Amino acid sequence: MNEVLKHEFRATNDGDAWGNCMQWLFAICDYLTFETDECIPDEWQFRASPMGANEDCFCYQSLRHFAFEQEITDADVLEFGKVLIRLRDILEHKGLSY
Repeated sequence: MNEVLKHEFRATNDGDAWGNCMQWLFAICDYLTFETDECIPDEWQFRASPMGANEDCFCYQSLRHFAFEQEITDADVLEFGKVLIRLRDILEHKGLSY
């Protein structure tokens, strides 16, 4: 997994594992939908907003910045999303979702 994304995810964690995971997942889905040609896996159950991406989200801005600086690829973002989906499922299984 891309080290830049791992570092940024950890840096934004304020102790709310579920909230941090979900914030990043929504940003990743928006980014993949509106900035790339990648397809969101159906099992993620993401439906894009007709209003477009939440460009004010820090996580979304980070993804755009890292892509512009060529520190990440679209494939890196998709792979990171897959890791976060597994984390989401683990947190949900542990009863840490809300």
